Amino acid sequence: MSAEQPPTQRAQCIECGFEAPVGDDEWDAVDHPPLGTVTRCPECGSTDVHTPR
Repeated sequence: MSAEQPPTQRAQCIECGFEAPVGDDEWDAVDHPPLGTVTRCPECGSTDVHTPR
């Protein structure tokens, strides 16, 4: 019996549409003092990233 892998959850940049798996090294991160570390799009620099449910 082969165990099926669950689908990889992906995140998408709202500004430019860049998409990659959640937590992937493709995403940048930036320190935002009130919020802590936030995900940043490597294509456009936006921190407006959405993870579809």
